[in-house]
Amino acid sequence: MGWSLLTLLLLVTTASAQREICLSGDDNPYLLFGTKTAYIFANRGVPNLKAHDVPGCTPIALWLVNRHGSHNPEANEIALLQSLSNVRKNIIDNYRRGEYRNFNERICSSDLNLLQQWSWNPRHNITYAGDLTSDGYTTTQHLAQAFRQKFPGLLTNNRHDYMFKLADDKLSNKSLGAFMEGLFRTQADDLDVLKEVDDKLLRPYKACSGWESAVEQNNETYSQKYIFESKREFKEMITNISQRLGFNYDMSLEVAQRMYQICRYNKAWDVSQISPWCAAFTRQDLKRFEYSEDLESYYKFGYGSPTNRKLGCPLVKELVDFFTKHVENDPPQQPRALVHFTDAPSILMTIVAMGTHRDSAPLTGDNYHTNMVQSRKWSTSNMSPFNANLAAALYKCTPNGKFQYNEMYQVLFLENEKTMNMDGCKVGLCDWSYVKNRFAEVISQCNTESCNAAASLSSLVSLIVVTLVIVQL
Repeated sequence: MGWSLLTLLLLVTTASAQREICLSGDDNPYLLFGTKTAYIFANRGVPNLKAHDVPGCTPIALWLVNRHGSHNPEANEIALLQSLSNVRKNIIDNYRRGEYRNFNERICSSDLNLLQQWSWNPRHNITYAGDLTSDGYTTTQHLAQAFRQKFPGLLTNNRHDYMFKLADDKLSNKSLGAFMEGLFRTQADDLDVLKEVDDKLLRPYKACSGWESAVEQNNETYSQKYIFESKREFKEMITNISQRLGFNYDMSLEVAQRMYQICRYNKAWDVSQISPWCAAFTRQDLKRFEYSEDLESYYKFGYGSPTNRKLGCPLVKELVDFFTKHVENDPPQQPRALVHFTDAPSILMTIVAMGTHRDSAPLTGDNYHTNMVQSRKWSTSNMSPFNANLAAALYKCTPNGKFQYNEMYQVLFLENEKTMNMDGCKVGLCDWSYVKNRFAEVISQCNTESCNAAASLSSLVSLIVVTLVIVQL
């Protein structure tokens, strides 16, 4: 009888241990976190790509737009994220009490141990709010070195070959410093290269009152995101997360979002470490949070608002003008490299102006489970991670018996060092005349008056929608 009782106890103990769900030990964790994705997770496989080697062609000019690297929490985030210290304490207390609504879903002891070791970094204070992190700095240096290896004949130590342009913010400024260190190494401080702060070019939406009223402050911009977050499955996700962490009530969406925010910050700050906060979420949870951000960015900075195409046009116009100068003038012109530093919204708006990453139908709060959304082109994790970059290289080609091109001048488009999928081109390589024709329409509409017209356009669209609804009634 004694052995039977011991066996029963062992079985009960084993069954209890099996009920714990361990999420931090996943051998293949989900690491795409929207605009807070670490660059290394968004551009896997790049070191093996040789797309920049175009047979029979020599690069003569480079246009490059970079997003800044990872950063500390912004000033308005600090207090909210620091409050997670109290949430952490409650999760640990919940585990010790063992009173779970669903014991089969509770956080496991190893995940809890990670959380016990976590504490708020005192450096994340108002003094260092929004500063470039050490990882962000290093990744920016490495990116500069990677481009120099790709285009050694263009990216030289000749200061006259460069023109650097940056947005008027400290992240862009510090990213420029890191990029120059990676590019010029010990000579970075000695080279007096051309630099220019140009917010009108690199953050046009900041000075666009029409965009602010028609898009940023328009509730319709966020309606699809709210629809998605109001879905039963999204609310059940919050319930499951709450149960897993031992709460006898559903935590608020805001608290869950803070946990997600610190999770993805942690992974961007140190890509080799497991974030204890990421262990609160399953793979499907993380995908839903990612889609929620994609819905917001699609309408705020993407194809969901017509104004964004016009705001993305200045950089596209600059690209065409820059390459035109090199095509129409011989010998080679200086500068040969235009290098920019800006933010995620400007990267996304430029992509819209270029007409890439456009899905066959709009993203909505109702079509999450469709094949199109699950394999969507509009993915901020892949388009605008930390250190995101858009590049175009102009090549001059010499036809020979082995390699034939339609035109002497070719343009190679890269995004995050991978070939950009652009209709009418071959693996990112386009005829120069095609590039001019493709961007002709968006460039022709590129003027500052579109900002003032945006608010009127939004009002007109709203009026048309209301009229249609009334007619249908």
